[in-house]
Amino acid sequence: MQTIKIQTTQNIEVEYQLAGVGDRMVAYLVDIAIYIGFWFLLLLINQATSFLNNNYLAFLASFPFLFYSVCCEFFLNGQTIGKKAKGIQVISLDGGQASLGQYLIRWVFSIIDVSVSSGVVAVVMIALTDKSQRLGDKVAGTTVVRTRIKTTLQDTIFEETADIYQPLYPQVNILKEKDIALVKEVLNRNYKIPNYEMVVKTADKIKQVLEIATPHEAEDFLKTVIKDYNHVTARM
Repeated sequence: MQTIKIQTTQNIEVEYQLAGVGDRMVAYLVDIAIYIGFWFLLLLINQATSFLNNNYLAFLASFPFLFYSVCCEFFLNGQTIGKKAKGIQVISLDGGQASLGQYLIRWVFSIIDVSVSSGVVAVVMIALTDKSQRLGDKVAGTTVVRTRIKTTLQDTIFEETADIYQPLYPQVNILKEKDIALVKEVLNRNYKIPNYEMVVKTADKIKQVLEIATPHEAEDFLKTVIKDYNHVTARM
């Protein structure tokens, strides 16, 4: 499975699995099926009521087809319904959520990628580029990655602590939930594919934010930070 390493705004390198041509085609077909279902429903309603003339009917039928993808991706955090069903997502190459401008660029270039070329340009670009980018992704600075479909307790930031637990770093309350989620993600990835350098970089960044020095080994330090955060925030 092709992967991509992205430097986040926290200067931490995170690895993602790239969505391939097959993933994106399945998501696209699901979206097309939704559009066809909408079109048939609109047609049935119009036949039953004769409420719309043909021009207005054509406009209502084409409107979601034109703006469906860009609206869904903006409001659903980089996913259309098809992408959500397939477990893939548009992200910015800086590791964060893509902006409205980036979604709009992808949408405009889909005219070349998909409409004009019947999808040939998109398939060729995704297959041949190192970051699995169609032309719209190249221009917008985005790509499409796989998301985790099944989430277990191990994948969350939750760590149960006893009432008598004494946090070593009570200042962890200045961290945000997304910071702890990133720490958890780094540890989980290290368990699957050992990358101690990434663990050390993450630990150093957290120490810098918390303005502390500790003899704790990097992995143990990050585990303690997660426990302390859960204990402190649960009692706030």
